[in-house]
Amino acid sequence: MKKIITFLIKNKLFVAIVFLIALSSWSTVALANANAIVVESNSVNVRVGPGLSYSNMGQVKKGDKLAILAEKNKWYQVRLSGDKIGWVASWLIDNTEVSSATNKVGIVKVPNTTVFKNDDANSDVLGTIEQSQKVTVMYQEQEWSQILYKGTAGWVKSQFIQGTDETSGSSNSSSSRDSDIKTVTVTQSNTKLRIEPNNSSRVIKTVNVGKKFDYLGKSGKWYKVRDSDGSVGYIASWVVTISGTKSAIKSAATNISEATIVIDPGHGGDDVGAESKKKTYEKNFTLAYAKAIKADLEKTGARVVLTRSGDDTKTLGERARLSSKIEADAYISLHFDSTGQENAGTGVTTYYYNKNKDGKLSTDINDQLKKLAINNRGTQQKDLYVLHYNSQPSILIELGYINSTSDYGYINSSSYKSQVAQAVTNGLKEYFK
Repeated sequence: MKKIITFLIKNKLFVAIVFLIALSSWSTVALANANAIVVESNSVNVRVGPGLSYSNMGQVKKGDKLAILAEKNKWYQVRLSGDKIGWVASWLIDNTEVSSATNKVGIVKVPNTTVFKNDDANSDVLGTIEQSQKVTVMYQEQEWSQILYKGTAGWVKSQFIQGTDETSGSSNSSSSRDSDIKTVTVTQSNTKLRIEPNNSSRVIKTVNVGKKFDYLGKSGKWYKVRDSDGSVGYIASWVVTISGTKSAIKSAATNISEATIVIDPGHGGDDVGAESKKKTYEKNFTLAYAKAIKADLEKTGARVVLTRSGDDTKTLGERARLSSKIEADAYISLHFDSTGQENAGTGVTTYYYNKNKDGKLSTDINDQLKKLAINNRGTQQKDLYVLHYNSQPSILIELGYINSTSDYGYINSSSYKSQVAQAVTNGLKEYFK
């Protein structure tokens, strides 16, 4: 022991260096562990930039460990295998119910503003933007702003961009899609047409369900519209549905993990729905099935919102408007069929309203529902309120006849409920490919 003490005293510098190296190694490991995250969703897209507007560069799977390099706008910059750098949505890693990041819209203040490849005036020039043109601002870094420019990311001087309260939303909003909108139809009674795009501005007039306005433009989440008498004002986007579109609403989500999905348990509260021979009610089954589907979908990383989570009374308008309000990627209403006479009907039916908007969603999910034990009646077009007045892709599923002895045997079983949840999840996985 004396020899060891003598050695340590004589070699203080050496001991100090060894100690510092050990401490440094420990700190590096601790830091790496502190900045490491584990993927909890089954599959998560890795994008070239911090937003859904950026293209995919690959995927990571559940259990993968990623090193965080930076964080911007609720996105993590991570290092992948092969030292590749990409971005993943933080809410998919943490598996929380945080909605996707919303990009701000800016207006170019000076003529022929230069767009650079990097945040450096000496980098390559991607092009120029005219004065007064609107741009999507991904994020800002010191004196530079990163924008979406011709499908890629570019950089402009922040001093040349004027900020606005307008947002581009979580999807690839485009003027071409807006220009396709011809009219908007009111879905809520006593809807206000206002002089400015906010809830506190003066009311021009009050209108009821079914009222149509000509579409003129958009300001944030408000539509600028014109009535047949020539009056012009603003109406909230979440109380109307759009019409006249030439193409289906396309989500920016290319993976179910990036999607926001509304599940609507039909009926509820005073509205019990159909009644079975066992004196059980449709409203209770729709809620139980909605919760099962929600639990199954959340394993994929999807954000799932229920129109009701208890025995609540919800109007049809409230149910339909929720998808517009949260800009959902898909809306699914759950019901159980019934006939005037017992055992007169059987089967599962998937309904849609607009083939262009809802057709793919109905087909992809119904293809999976065909695997259930109950007979499948296919997809059918039907004018149902929650579909007609829903601006997002939406379907209504009748999951069997509650007053059919054979169907009810399945409906009342936990195994059928699990199979339905898996079928809906698989159908949505296919839909978001």
